[in-house]
Amino acid sequence: MRPPRPLRRVLLLAAAVTLGAAVPAFAGSAPPPPAPFTGAAAGYAGTHFGDGDVPAGCILDRDEADPDNGCFHMKVGLNALDSPEVNVAVLVPVSPAAERDMRIMRQAVDMWSGGIQQLAKQMDLDWLAKGVHFNVTTRLVPTDANGLPTQAIHLVKPKIVVVATNPVGGIGIGIDPVNFASQLGITGADGLPCGSIADPFSMKTWQQRPGFDDHHGDQGGIYVKRCDGPGGQVCFSVNGAVDPVPGKTDFFSLYDLVAHETGHCLTLGHVGDGADGPWGPTPTDDIMAYSSDPVDVAKCVSTLDVEGFALRMSRFLDVDGNGKVDDADVLVPNDLKGDGASSFQVQNPHDHSYASGTGRAEDCPQPDTSTLPLAEQTDWQPTPVATTRAALTLGAVTGSAGRLSWGATAAHVDTRPVPTERTTSVSDPTGDGAAPATDLTRFTASVTPTDVRATLTLDRLWPTTDGGRATGYGLYVGGRKFDSFVPTQGTSSEVQTIDSGGRYLMPAGTSTWDTEKGTVTFTIPRSYLAKQRIQAPYSVFAATGVHIRTKDWVTSLDRAPDSGYVKLAGPPAAPGPKDAPMAKKRSTRTVALTHEGGNTFTPADTSTQGVPLVPVVGNVHQFALPIKEQATAEVTLTWDDPSSALGLLVKGGSGQESESGDGSVTVTVPWAHRDLAVQVVPSQVGAPSVDYTLTAKLTSLTANADGDAVPDIADVCKKAAGPASSGGCPDTDRDGVLDTKDTCAKIAGRQASGCPTAADEKVVAFLDGKQVSSTYAMTRHGRYDTSGSVAAKRGTHTLKLVWYSGSTVVKTVSSQVTVR
Repeated sequence: MRPPRPLRRVLLLAAAVTLGAAVPAFAGSAPPPPAPFTGAAAGYAGTHFGDGDVPAGCILDRDEADPDNGCFHMKVGLNALDSPEVNVAVLVPVSPAAERDMRIMRQAVDMWSGGIQQLAKQMDLDWLAKGVHFNVTTRLVPTDANGLPTQAIHLVKPKIVVVATNPVGGIGIGIDPVNFASQLGITGADGLPCGSIADPFSMKTWQQRPGFDDHHGDQGGIYVKRCDGPGGQVCFSVNGAVDPVPGKTDFFSLYDLVAHETGHCLTLGHVGDGADGPWGPTPTDDIMAYSSDPVDVAKCVSTLDVEGFALRMSRFLDVDGNGKVDDADVLVPNDLKGDGASSFQVQNPHDHSYASGTGRAEDCPQPDTSTLPLAEQTDWQPTPVATTRAALTLGAVTGSAGRLSWGATAAHVDTRPVPTERTTSVSDPTGDGAAPATDLTRFTASVTPTDVRATLTLDRLWPTTDGGRATGYGLYVGGRKFDSFVPTQGTSSEVQTIDSGGRYLMPAGTSTWDTEKGTVTFTIPRSYLAKQRIQAPYSVFAATGVHIRTKDWVTSLDRAPDSGYVKLAGPPAAPGPKDAPMAKKRSTRTVALTHEGGNTFTPADTSTQGVPLVPVVGNVHQFALPIKEQATAEVTLTWDDPSSALGLLVKGGSGQESESGDGSVTVTVPWAHRDLAVQVVPSQVGAPSVDYTLTAKLTSLTANADGDAVPDIADVCKKAAGPASSGGCPDTDRDGVLDTKDTCAKIAGRQASGCPTAADEKVVAFLDGKQVSSTYAMTRHGRYDTSGSVAAKRGTHTLKLVWYSGSTVVKTVSSQVTVR
């Protein structure tokens, strides 16, 4: 269900108060609500809550290579935050940079407070904006000359405790934890002690504590403590980034790491990456993506984050506005228990935007990370600004046989300048890249109908036959980083390419090295970028770095251009891959898959692929499984050594089921309609080697009752034709609500029922000043067809179209026409 959207004004709440004190409002009146087409509101159509109520254009399958999986999936319900009064305590040990560290960590929490307030109002979740209060306190823990604390730490009724740890000590965050011997004491809401945690500034202390969720395999995680009595849930956001130069010398800046872990304490999981992804197209700019995208920009809250947070807060707030809080207020995610253990909130990417003035990630408010605090504080609720202009286009108008017909569309057109150049060449000074192998001298890029192509020229490039190197080479396209490298272990000397944001190993040949010319060349298919919601014009630049794990570098060692990026236009994109045809009759065939070097692994091939945030080492065998006709594919892997363990991945189909046995794995893809990508992963290889057999049984599909592009085996709506991107279900009025959930299936509307309200958009037609038709519209997801036809007498008439948003006129257009 979608909650009702009462139009209420909300006071902005102060973020910094003493724990337990009342929360005062800022002086002055509340700011006016944003215009309907500014900021995040410009593209946000509405929430989709309730199991199975996924937005139109979305499916539940989370295979990132499934051609029909085009939506974002956020894991929700990560812990049991149990109050809308979110008391946050930020603890920082004394150090030379303690003021800066405390300021950064405080801002990471303020970003959540301000972002949720800003977006909740723009998303018509007034009950959330009004009901949730963040109360933030900071505490600097003093130490003596030996680095020992001079006082114990005691907190009363916190909901989230943000702790900075320092794995090396003496710089940046704080003291050496080896010398820290005090305790962190907690008192619950009932006034009773809730235990203590010894040595809380030591990352090792938390990592050894039962229940600590070190889900990133990195210097961060969360720990949840349940105290007796009401409101006793406490979440510890533990952060160990060593960040003396913010954003430059660690995998992630202190700000982003604290913000990310605090998001977990707010019950939010990942959005398709990290240790438990990928799940499809990944909004890598999201603070809940474990990614360094967007480059050189701190992240902020997204509309998907707010939807996930609203799910938990609906247990404690009056969602339906009836004056009481009960079970009727509780919202349910639209993919409840999606994988048997976790629930997900699925969002159409058109609804995804950020708590910035424009709604874009690159414009997120930026924290103050300077050594000394700046005079002006960051505004975490920036004023929404218009980024589009309204365009009401009247097409062909004809009149004959007593009828007047017209074509028309309503749309919001992006006002950003559009580049015209499709190629670029950037020279970079020699000697500024730390070492010859990381010193860029030139960067060229071009856009063709099929690909984004780029070449990085280095002062010197190591031969791949010398074995893997820690050096990595990166191409950034539309904020997404693609890494080229050679594994540092194992027998493979093949160049590999990873989509770092999506954690996806790209096909062989995506990047190539020419050691004689000293070049690394990338060829990124535009069809792949489109799948990741990256469209022309493309922002591009190149960088080099130290590649020590699958996702990120310690730092960028050289870059071209030295700052910013180059915008490239794109010619019309070539048609993407097409579905295989449906078979005319049912048949079965079996295919044997053989690797070029043989179906054999040795112990040196043992791979770490799939191990969270660990360098990809070892040798993974990749295969292409051509699909000539749509089929059910049953891929079976068997091996002959009981001391070995092999893994099987099959990507590119619609849904899949896996069954394992002794020395075997079978993956079944019910609907394979494009070529599949198959990988055999040597998870553990016994001496001296292991041989395996890989076969694929393909059974063609013929049943398709409604005649759409989705066969019955995968069609959610077998008797109503619809697109594959919606599981075969239609959305007749194109309002984002599938007909199966839409009470007004032929009239666009933003209510949960799919029906319009007086505040919705509509285009009204006037003939000679008299209203003759009215069409409800939904332009938040793009251009909307408002064509019409009415009876008209012979003669010359004036046709006028007026586009309304509620009672506000957005745009008008008129034309003279003669009816014959």
